[in-house]
Amino acid sequence: MAKFSEFLYELRKEKQLTQTELAEKLGITNKAVSKWETGEAMPDTAQLLPLSEILGVSVDELLRGERNGQQPQNEESRESATAPKDRIILSSGTDRVEIESDGSVLIGGSRAEHRKKTVMEKISCCVCASLVALGAIAYVIAGLLTGLWHPLWCIAASSAIGCGIVGGIFDLCDREKKAEKRRKGENPYTGSICGIVMCVSLIVFLCVASVCNLWNVMWAAPAAGVCVCIVTGTLGGIFSGKDGGKPE
Repeated sequence: MAKFSEFLYELRKEKQLTQTELAEKLGITNKAVSKWETGEAMPDTAQLLPLSEILGVSVDELLRGERNGQQPQNEESRESATAPKDRIILSSGTDRVEIESDGSVLIGGSRAEHRKKTVMEKISCCVCASLVALGAIAYVIAGLLTGLWHPLWCIAASSAIGCGIVGGIFDLCDREKKAEKRRKGENPYTGSICGIVMCVSLIVFLCVASVCNLWNVMWAAPAAGVCVCIVTGTLGGIFSGKDGGKPE
């Protein structure tokens, strides 16, 4: 079973599939795939053929844990493959995280999925870095020319908070990230919308309050943003079916 589980893990990685994606193709839960890869269980007979077709091997190869014509391992490599891996085990209550010597991370006995940043996320990071840099430069130049370091500090603060707006906009346009949220049963829009609303309300609060010295009045702006986020989150949860619960 150990040979099968390791071979299954290698094949899934070759196909660049997550446990969730493989489970969806088979019409099962990702927990079942996790148990196969950790050696806790084996697939049902009816699942072997579709599993082998998805992974591009025969049922016989899948069960034997190696491809046909694969060169036998020499004695040294067999010992290396079967030797127990050094692990660092971190546990707190019922949570258990194991870090193997090869860098693999296992959470609760299953390998953790490492999600790579999408193209939109990388672009968003570049835009945010540029925005913060421009905000700092604008603040310094305006301060030197006018001597009004206060209240012009709100320029730098607003550019930093503006990163949240940029990130939210890019998230709304990121198909990969929205698809991932849908697979988890989440509404792909509510988080981004709430982030944008809160960032806008904070920028309005800082700019108007610092320039007009209306700190006692403008606290209403972020308070209104919180209210909008509560309503948005509630409606998003209802329309995504999240409140009803979606099985893993």
